[in-house]
Amino acid sequence: MLGVAFTIPRHEPARYPRPDVGARFIKLRIDPLLDLLFVSEVTLPSNLDCLAALTSPGVTAVSLRTASLELLPEAPCTGPRRGPSLNAFASGQCFVTAHDRKAQIATFGERQVHATGIEMQVQRHVNLLEYLRSDWFTVEVSGTLRRRLTQPLPLRLQLTFDVQVTEQAKGPLAA
Repeated sequence: MLGVAFTIPRHEPARYPRPDVGARFIKLRIDPLLDLLFVSEVTLPSNLDCLAALTSPGVTAVSLRTASLELLPEAPCTGPRRGPSLNAFASGQCFVTAHDRKAQIATFGERQVHATGIEMQVQRHVNLLEYLRSDWFTVEVSGTLRRRLTQPLPLRLQLTFDVQVTEQAKGPLAA
């Protein structure tokens, strides 16, 4: 199981150049009903202790079994008189990237979103071994929100994997 903690920062309005600078720019008007895009990512080294069993020499394939997002207990309130909630999320996906290759590994939609957790649907079973064995790899969660976040929202991304090993790596079975 690989757990990664993300913090999605509060929404920050776009900054416009000062009019006296002489730069031309377009003012953006965002409809309040429009879904807002979010992206949160973390880059991890492949030498983490929790990855040792996934990247040992006898491993031939690693595929994602489950993926979920959960709100960390120390999450701040997301609005006045409301407790922390993931209900702002509409849909999203999870990617892993290494060596300039990006693979979608999980997705979620409105039906999977709950106040304190999101159970993602695992996408096609990609062999993640080459990603996890690279020096560094990036895990990204992106998608859409129903409303703007006003405060940081700390999340934990939980990933569990299925691992295939060679027969020699399995060793003798105990009776």
